[in-house]
Amino acid sequence: MIGTQPKGRGGVLDDPTLAPFWEAANARGSVIFIHPVFESGDDRVHDYGMANAVGRITDTLIAVSRLIYAGHIARYANAKIVVGIGGAALPYVIGRLRRNYELDKTNLGDPDLALASLYYDTIVQDARTLRYLVDIVGSGRIMIGSDMPFPIGDPAPLKIVEATPLSEAERTALHHGTAQRLLGL
Repeated sequence: MIGTQPKGRGGVLDDPTLAPFWEAANARGSVIFIHPVFESGDDRVHDYGMANAVGRITDTLIAVSRLIYAGHIARYANAKIVVGIGGAALPYVIGRLRRNYELDKTNLGDPDLALASLYYDTIVQDARTLRYLVDIVGSGRIMIGSDMPFPIGDPAPLKIVEATPLSEAERTALHHGTAQRLLGL
């Protein structure tokens, strides 16, 4: 597991000094789970529990979007990257990510290829959202998550899978199939 902001607040995962890390992870086929360390850096999330509800999602969205646009997802394709919090809004902003890419294809990594390469967990706390995630990235890219011991996590992670309209094959993938394949179990 790695944090979204290496080297402390404001650090970025596409920092050129981290190239040896990414090269080693790629060479080893490492599974890397990206988890927020801080909130988004926006002081407006410091009330109402929004650091957990919104800030950590935007922090992860920013961190992984940088990896996508920097080309890291494609360049280090053998590293298997898991994005927590159900992809941290990436699947829900794919249209905007794609449009930004279309404006500058020569300098930006392709977000559609990246989303198809990443893995995700089920920490979305809403069955409709989980169904949407399955529709966007496919059940073979999603696995059960809990975010425990954090209070915003899912204390009963199997319930959302059971509450979501899924085929038996999709349910099997989320329950254990994706994790087994990803982790070589």
